[in-house]
Amino acid sequence: MDLNQELRAARHAFAAGKWTVGELTCRGILAVHPDCAAALELLGSIAAEAGEVELAAGFFAQAEARRPVPALSNLFFGGKMIRRKWLLHKAIKRRVDAGSANRYLLIKSWGCGFWSDVSQVLGGLLLAEITGRTPVVHWGKNSRFSDKSGRDAFRNYFVPVSDVSVSELSRLDDANFFPKKWTRDNLRKENFAKWEGAGSRLGAVEFLNRPETIAVLDFYINVFNTAPWLPSIHSMHGRPLQEIYSYLAAKYLRPQPRVRSRCDTFYGAYLAGTPFVAVHLRGSDKTSEDKHLAASNRKIRDAVASVPADWKVFLLTDDERLLSEMRELHGNRLITTDCQRSSSETGAHYLSSTDPVEAGFEMMTDSYLALRANKFIGNGRSNVAAMISVLRDWAPGDCMLLGDIQIARPNLAVYRARKSSIR
Repeated sequence: MDLNQELRAARHAFAAGKWTVGELTCRGILAVHPDCAAALELLGSIAAEAGEVELAAGFFAQAEARRPVPALSNLFFGGKMIRRKWLLHKAIKRRVDAGSANRYLLIKSWGCGFWSDVSQVLGGLLLAEITGRTPVVHWGKNSRFSDKSGRDAFRNYFVPVSDVSVSELSRLDDANFFPKKWTRDNLRKENFAKWEGAGSRLGAVEFLNRPETIAVLDFYINVFNTAPWLPSIHSMHGRPLQEIYSYLAAKYLRPQPRVRSRCDTFYGAYLAGTPFVAVHLRGSDKTSEDKHLAASNRKIRDAVASVPADWKVFLLTDDERLLSEMRELHGNRLITTDCQRSSSETGAHYLSSTDPVEAGFEMMTDSYLALRANKFIGNGRSNVAAMISVLRDWAPGDCMLLGDIQIARPNLAVYRARKSSIR
């Protein structure tokens, strides 16, 4: 890491109003240089601008504790103290009571893979708790698992997280919106200035202490990026990331009866009464995303070889070629659902021949069947495996993920827009 270059990038982003880029860059710096006072100072400034008084004061105190103060620099640091007091005073004025009634967070589809979209939902739900908003999830036409009718596709797979719908939001009297690109007339519009322009690429910090009635989250955030803003009074404050994911999943992710029925039927016919290991192998489009994929898949296959020979092997895969390889290795031990897969480097959910709604049910069925396994082995860089790891409280050693955990990464690259995203 070029520390000075990263600090310049963080300061430039903050000055341009791209708070999330500045924040995540600073957190990346601190992961490598935990005593970097400049990064802490900038995080304090970002928190203050967002109205987070307690967190801002904490960052400023940490910065001061790590910064030597030579006698000749007293005037400079005195100036820093004046600026901090001014920022904290400004933050106090920006504070919005998290208990304020009748404020909502509309969480739209991210428009990517199934569990990537669910990860986005969980990040949004945590943000709703932090900001005291009623969450409203709506997967519209841009969801890769919708029927393109505009109806909420999330409800195909999960019980709604609240009693409010996007239609009700559009009928609220005197509602105002954040970011300003949204109005009551375009709430159903998808991919609207999502990547470029005013109100694009916003992360969790931009939504803190916003007074508007309706805030709309249409860009990717995850729990990893949202959790640092948990207030000290929240039950998940300071808790491990996996525990926060498990808390959110248990509270909000309730599969629809159709999903449970599909799982029960398949389990009773093919998996009941015998121990089994669930194995997830990614192929297709992941080959271009993950340069370590082939090595990870080899390690996963090697790990399966150590499972007792009388166990069944339940395979989750999007790739017909990997299915054929595993069938040759494990024969009748191998169990799979009959689902849509790809035979190329194009993901099944991108193929024109794929039934998108059925693809969502297939993903749900495979994933929730995997949660019934005695052991799970998968690639942590895949959202599928990463989410399976947090949807159940696995006993030590029963959940093995290869590689970095996808949902425990900041994903800074998606926020680094070529054009300024104006708050």
